[in-house]
Amino acid sequence: MIQFLPLLALSGAVLIALGLSLYAYRRVVINEKALAELDWETLVNLTGEVGAMKRSLQKTNSRISGMTSADPMHGIQELQKLQLVQPNQAELKRGG
Repeated sequence: MIQFLPLLALSGAVLIALGLSLYAYRRVVINEKALAELDWETLVNLTGEVGAMKRSLQKTNSRISGMTSADPMHGIQELQKLQLVQPNQAELKRGG
């Protein structure tokens, strides 16, 4: 009886290992069938499309965050105009 227990445990481990290897083999076969239709031209096209989408996404993100500006000097001039207007308004309120 004492020798039967290790034999049973090892048999179970071998069956588990066999099942896992069959599962891995099945996944490899499925991936090979899926990639059989993929050639180098298709891969190059997909790579180009991914690059174009990344550039488009970067432009969109920079527009959302406000980092892209048509003319940076225009923003500076707007700030200067606001600074000039605010002290005059403050002086008017003090006199009234």
